[in-house]
Amino acid sequence: MTVKERTALAFAVFVSGGVLLGVEIAASRVLAPSFGNSLYVWGALIGVVLTGLSVGYWLGGVLADRRPSVGLLLLAISTGAVLVLAVPLADDTVLGRVTSWDPGPRLNPLLAATILFGPLSVVLGTVTPIAVRIHARSLDTVGRTAGRLFSISTLGSIAGVFATAFVLVPELGTNELLALGAAALYAAVAVLAFGSRRPLIALAALLALAGSVAASRELAPESGRLTAAQARNYSPVIRLRGEPTGRADYSAEGYRVRLRKETAYHSLAVVEDARTRYLRFDSSFQSAMRIGHPFATAFEYTDYFHLALAYNADARDLLFVGLGGGSAPKRLWRDFPRLQIQVAELDPAIVDVAYRWFALPRDPRLAVAVEDGRRYLAAHEQRWDVIALDAYFSDSIPFHLTTHEFLELVRSRLEPGGVVIANVIGTIAGDGSKLFRSFVRTYRSVFTTVLVHPVGAGSPHSLQNLIVVAGDFAAPSKRTMLERWRAQRPRTAPPLERAITGRYDQAIDTDGVPLLTDDYAPTDALIAIG
Repeated sequence: MTVKERTALAFAVFVSGGVLLGVEIAASRVLAPSFGNSLYVWGALIGVVLTGLSVGYWLGGVLADRRPSVGLLLLAISTGAVLVLAVPLADDTVLGRVTSWDPGPRLNPLLAATILFGPLSVVLGTVTPIAVRIHARSLDTVGRTAGRLFSISTLGSIAGVFATAFVLVPELGTNELLALGAAALYAAVAVLAFGSRRPLIALAALLALAGSVAASRELAPESGRLTAAQARNYSPVIRLRGEPTGRADYSAEGYRVRLRKETAYHSLAVVEDARTRYLRFDSSFQSAMRIGHPFATAFEYTDYFHLALAYNADARDLLFVGLGGGSAPKRLWRDFPRLQIQVAELDPAIVDVAYRWFALPRDPRLAVAVEDGRRYLAAHEQRWDVIALDAYFSDSIPFHLTTHEFLELVRSRLEPGGVVIANVIGTIAGDGSKLFRSFVRTYRSVFTTVLVHPVGAGSPHSLQNLIVVAGDFAAPSKRTMLERWRAQRPRTAPPLERAITGRYDQAIDTDGVPLLTDDYAPTDALIAIG
């Protein structure tokens, strides 16, 4: 082989490895809206891709021994490109069929991943063994050739992982990213065809490349997405649902450790000091309870969920997405005996912890379902007077619970005059405000009224809990809300004067921030971008 042919071959192997691992990272965004972003989802994706590679390596070796030609390699890469491009076209159908069948939380993502990403993993897995057979000139050099090409393929995979996770997912929509992955494979076909003096195939590959790029433009998210520089330079630094701390060495921090447990979703711990018991995920506080006083407020933001009753005084049915230690649900359960409360919590270990360590009442009026909040809403057609979202934690946000499509689902499950209330951490203005302003823009795309109640007395530039209240109702004045709350407030409920009068009624600028969608929701990157 000439130097040009060997270089083209190496380039094709590098690109194939990079695209496959890039697709695996992007695949989590494809599955998350239907199945969450759990350990089961990642286990399914990694297992399916590794199985596909194993089968592809074997199949590629068999085919290469029978027909060791550049044409076979071109066919494999082109087929891989078609399969990558097919994912955005087929994912809705596949996910809908699997969801309707619903064989369980483990099999759901496994089946979907197998159908959507199994075939392309097998096909792209054949590339390197075929390339080894073409490149090897004698048995004396086959080991060196195989080692070199598999090393190049692995380097491509490494590049694909970093580029996709750190730049492409924050900057591009998922479907756009997949279309560009197909374009990269067609580029590899064109380079390989030119290198092996097949001009017609190279021309066809260039046309397919142009078509893939055009498809990516059609699939691109609307304006307001992050720039490449922003996507490269973000640094997620905030802690959600409590005050920040630095380490997970709880004893060294002065806490007594009551429980440590690794779950399918979290590394959780129950720790306490002389007065307060805390639920923690690694270094972030999630919930707290005064020891001996299970209904006393430990984190002020939990009182703000009572605002839902100030906006909708006639509420009877309330759904919480996210449980934690159950501080807000159990307080509302105690303060409003008329309320029927349902909680959807993803992690069964957290449910057990809330009952055992945080005095969550076992009562028919406070039911808990172990299920992802989005899946729960999709599977149950009941309408609610209030839907409360308190599912964000640590340095990560479950993006599938932030998007326009999710909020459309929430809206469809609200009774007329119903209220959605969400706890978000961020800043209203200034550095680091893009995440929250994206939340506001997305809520405004679904609901007529979107209001913000900062917790405490921080400035708009302060990092703080921000309670978002939304619905299809006219915003009442602060005076009306105060009068309404004082008239109906039970003796045990918080006064809410500061929560109501502190409502932020100034304009919130949403220019230049993205609308969060299932296809494009760079929540991790937005956390610390100004």
